[in-house]
Amino acid sequence: MTPVHPEMLAHWSSANGCWCTHDHWAYWFDYQTRALRKVFRIPPRSNSWQGRIKDWMARSWLKRTLRPGPGIQALVELPARDVLVIYDRIYWFSPELHGSCAEVLSSDVEPPMAAPLRGGIAVHPTSQCVYFGEYLNGHERDIRVCRVDARARKVQACWSFARSEIKHIHAIHYDRFRNRLWICTGDQDHESSFYYTDDEFASVHRFAGGDQSWRAIALLFDETGMEWGMDAGKDAPADAINLIYRYDFAEARRTVLATIGNPAYAACEFTDGTAMIQTTFEPGRLQDTREEAALWFRGHDRQWRQCLGLPYAPKPRAGVSRYGSILLPQGMSPAGQLLCTPVNCEKSHYTLMGFRWPAQSELSA
Repeated sequence: MTPVHPEMLAHWSSANGCWCTHDHWAYWFDYQTRALRKVFRIPPRSNSWQGRIKDWMARSWLKRTLRPGPGIQALVELPARDVLVIYDRIYWFSPELHGSCAEVLSSDVEPPMAAPLRGGIAVHPTSQCVYFGEYLNGHERDIRVCRVDARARKVQACWSFARSEIKHIHAIHYDRFRNRLWICTGDQDHESSFYYTDDEFASVHRFAGGDQSWRAIALLFDETGMEWGMDAGKDAPADAINLIYRYDFAEARRTVLATIGNPAYAACEFTDGTAMIQTTFEPGRLQDTREEAALWFRGHDRQWRQCLGLPYAPKPRAGVSRYGSILLPQGMSPAGQLLCTPVNCEKSHYTLMGFRWPAQSELSA
């Protein structure tokens, strides 16, 4: 791995480039030229002179060096190349309509929507609406799904799960092979399930669940099935060692593909059909697993193998989990290339890293 930029996170990738963030700014990384271009920022919380001064101080080099914050944690790209940011509020950036500052999308949803988990936001390519679910702990209220129609400047709650059904939503994913949105929920056995909707939340159906093997955050899809890594964390039993599963739709059959140990927090796809799953180390876990964050690669032989392990080393930061992770972008990355950001690891903490290996076309040449 080679460093690309300190204090930067990768969020949404395409074959040509990747949206990354540094503090409150969004950048475009070009895979061919390896150049970073500053594109837009989210506006100050208040546009008063006091608010602008406060924002200027928070964005200063001294503040970000001595007391760095988490920066933007959720960003997705829409098919029209618009960008949606979910942070303290919901922001919309359109290259056609905005200059260098995103627009705040107002919402009358009450109580205000809780933020999603990183990587848990879905974009529906037909409607271009963005969907995410609330991720809350220590609560006793129903959990909602939010729909954002940026061009219509509309934010609304479009579905609700009863607290007796789930504690929170881990992620919503778009399945391009079935034109379907999948919803992953957790955390206890009865709360861990896969749901789906074929009509953008006019109706929702429970697919399967009922134990820790259906507790997941990241899903991968193909023509015949789907794959996921379990997310049985430190609150799971000691024997809940995390596995990678595959479900075949035609055969209605689930099989185990690999033992990964630590919970899978994210996955990303590549243009040649290969994929990556990231595992996170949670201090205090009951499971006997390695104290490291890791990357697992699925090659053209469809086998999962660990390709990177970074030892855990906590580096406390306001607003950032103490878990050891390797943050991955959503979307589709070019074959043989990955941008990622290790967090709470011995090396490269909060540094955007470039990871390259020979693509299949290069190996065949």
